[in-house]
Amino acid sequence: NARVESLRAQAKKELPPRLAELAAQHGFKYNKVFIKNNISNWGSCSSLGNINLNLRLVELPSELQDYVMLHELCHLRYLNHGREFHALLESVCPGHRVLARELRAHRLTP
Repeated sequence: NARVESLRAQAKKELPPRLAELAAQHGFKYNKVFIKNNISNWGSCSSLGNINLNLRLVELPSELQDYVMLHELCHLRYLNHGREFHALLESVCPGHRVLARELRAHRLTP
């Protein structure tokens, strides 16, 4: 699919440098970053410290892109959605709950 490949090229160019910038800014260290074409999530973090980002992130406003990346970076410290995770996320992304609601309005479709 030409559209997917175009989005993938754009995502590979734009997302890894921004992730590196956010990680450095907030003191996170990750292993590798992968660009995926998922229909179930915007991003994920593995126990190995790898971050997966959905290539469709490039279609979202930059504040939502940053929210997803910061969310995944916080999972490097807490591989759950517990109280500590949300406290850390709020410290690096104030107002993250509003952004999470906004993100839910953007549906991932195949």
